[in-house]
Amino acid sequence: MEKKRLYYIDNLRVATIMLVIMIHLAVTYSGIGIWFYNELRTLGFFNHIFFSFFQAFVQGFSMGMLFFVAGYFTPMAYDRKSPSRFISDRFRRLGLPALFFMLVITPLQLWVMKSPRWDCNTPNFFESYWLYLQSFCMKLFGVGPMWFTLALFVFCVIYMLWRLVRPQVAKPDFQKVVLTTGRLLTLTAIIAVVAFTLRLSFPVGSIFWGMQLGFFSQYIIMFIAGIVACRTNCFESMTSATGRKLLAAGLILGFTGWLILKYFAGPYDFSTLTMKAVNTGKRAAGGLSWPAAYYAVWESFVAVAMTMGLLSLFRDKLNFMNSLTQKLSVSAFAVYMFHPPILVAVTLLMGPLNIMPVLKWALAVIISIPLCFLIGYYILLRIPLLNRIL
Repeated sequence: MEKKRLYYIDNLRVATIMLVIMIHLAVTYSGIGIWFYNELRTLGFFNHIFFSFFQAFVQGFSMGMLFFVAGYFTPMAYDRKSPSRFISDRFRRLGLPALFFMLVITPLQLWVMKSPRWDCNTPNFFESYWLYLQSFCMKLFGVGPMWFTLALFVFCVIYMLWRLVRPQVAKPDFQKVVLTTGRLLTLTAIIAVVAFTLRLSFPVGSIFWGMQLGFFSQYIIMFIAGIVACRTNCFESMTSATGRKLLAAGLILGFTGWLILKYFAGPYDFSTLTMKAVNTGKRAAGGLSWPAAYYAVWESFVAVAMTMGLLSLFRDKLNFMNSLTQKLSVSAFAVYMFHPPILVAVTLLMGPLNIMPVLKWALAVIISIPLCFLIGYYILLRIPLLNRIL
């Protein structure tokens, strides 16, 4: 069954990539998380609480939403092609960009910056590059934000193998299934239980071969949910009123739920509006503790509520394409792939500016988002070699 172009999905992808830029700039100035460049300075109570919530909240749904959308379109892409053509197309669109980033962009960026993450004690680029390769590209740290396309390629390979083993599911009848509150709560519960279990071995913040596996419960299950949504048309049964309620719940309960967690198990002393001398908030990252269980449930709820709410909002209000949105959509993947060196350059140039970290972040956002899309559309997409994989 061929489905018409869903312009709101294109617009949602663009908006999500803008959020990715914003969160990576937040990591730059907060030091909370891993990025190519961090401007280390004392944050203070209000700066820390802003960055901590913003990063946790956006992380809570943004990438899971992209995996859901990718899962939604995967069955249709497979149905139109042979298995070999499907997987070769996925490798060109997903695998090659990840390899290019790891083998070209990251080593150049690390060498130019003399990053402490890769101190090979040699001024010679070629010696540095050889050592970089011998480290198996720093155990896949070099894949950077392209971990998303690498993981998605693996998911597509597994989907192809499943379709080969179960050929009877090929091109099934599309039947409409009602998307009920019970089904959404079940999806939330499954993600939460698997996340809590996974984080016993891979707590939030830990990296295994370039991947933060503590978040992969959401990514895998949302990808599968996207496949189910495609086959059942369940998303089409969601009314605008339901979408607004889910979006409001994600925003309101997302903030209050996070605040409750940080009040009882966080680095903040709310009585004095200062940071605690001893940070007790790390218990939420994983392990057999109530903060870890609470955080898994909170994050899973945010993922489901915000994904469904934003999909509904964009379906109802932003299901169109004009000259501007077309250019943004076309350049979105190039922006996602090449935004790290652009952000690093912008933040390094802004280094001497001595203002409040949150204000500096806001200024960097205002500069970086338009700059990334301008470079993506007017420069990167016009380079012949890159144009074939972007």
